[in-house]
Amino acid sequence: MSSSTFRRFFGLLGWILLVPSALTALGAAWLLASGMNMLGDTHTARGRVVAHEEIMTGAAHRRGLAKKSIVEFAAGDGRTFRFTDSVARQQQAIHEVGETVSVRYSAQDPSQAEISSSTAVKIVAGTVMLLSSAIGMALGWLLLRLRPRSVA
Repeated sequence: MSSSTFRRFFGLLGWILLVPSALTALGAAWLLASGMNMLGDTHTARGRVVAHEEIMTGAAHRRGLAKKSIVEFAAGDGRTFRFTDSVARQQQAIHEVGETVSVRYSAQDPSQAEISSSTAVKIVAGTVMLLSSAIGMALGWLLLRLRPRSVA
C-alpha cells in the first residue's frame, strides 16, 4: 500500500471522528447548560417522594431492573405537580417513599421538574462527554491534516 492510500484512509478516519465528536460536544454543552441552570428561569421547591416506577434497563443480553422516584411538589403559584425523575437507579431508588427532596423546575413548565441531586449527574455526564468529544475532535482534526494535499 502506498503512502497516499494511508493518507486517504487517515482523512476518512478523521471525518469519522470529527463529525460525531462535534455533535456530541453540542449535546454535552446542552446537558451542562441545563444542569447549571443556564436555560431559563429556574426555581426550587421542596417535594416529597410519593412512589417509585420500575423500569427495565440495558441491552437484551444484560437487562436489569431500575427504579425512578415519583415526586410531588407545589410550585410557587400554589399548583401541585407530580413528575417522574429522569435518572433511574439500579436495583433500588436513591430516595425512599415519603422522603423530602429538593426539586428544580422551570417557571414556564413546572411539569418538567427534576430532583436537584439529578443535576449533579447531568453535570458530571456533560463534562465527561465534553472532554471526550474534545479529544475526538482533536484526533479527527489531526488525521485530516494527514490526508493528501491536492497538487496545484
